[in-house]
Amino acid sequence: MSNINRSIAGLAGSLALTGVHQLFKKYIVGAPNLDQVGEEAVKTSLDKIDVDLPHEDQVFAAAMGGNILSNAVLFSTLATSTTSSEMLAKTLGTGLLGAAGTIGLADQVLDHNKATNTSQKKWMTTGYYLFGALVSIGVYNWLEERRHK
Repeated sequence: MSNINRSIAGLAGSLALTGVHQLFKKYIVGAPNLDQVGEEAVKTSLDKIDVDLPHEDQVFAAAMGGNILSNAVLFSTLATSTTSSEMLAKTLGTGLLGAAGTIGLADQVLDHNKATNTSQKKWMTTGYYLFGALVSIGVYNWLEERRHK
């Protein structure tokens, strides 16, 4: 098992999740805005250490970087060689865990949670995470097959 391949696969899944989220947020009415969770976490963290809040674009960039990194770590733990049934279980488990964590965090971090406050937004968030998990394990298996050729 290659740690580099796991890292690449985790990053691929994270970028896939982020890309779908950003597209849906822009083009689908009622899509979740998960960026609000990361942005609020950045603002709260900076406030606690008494740092002036940067421009909104900088807050967004910091939140986006944190989201991509944390999701890459989550998805890299999933990336292992598996049988088809194990792949399905790992994809479902990791995707559902990521979605539940994000939905729960939104409720905790945002005073008036509009990021995941409807059933549609919760289901879409779950779909994003399942998609990211599927991409991660697919990329990992593809990289491992190429490595063994």
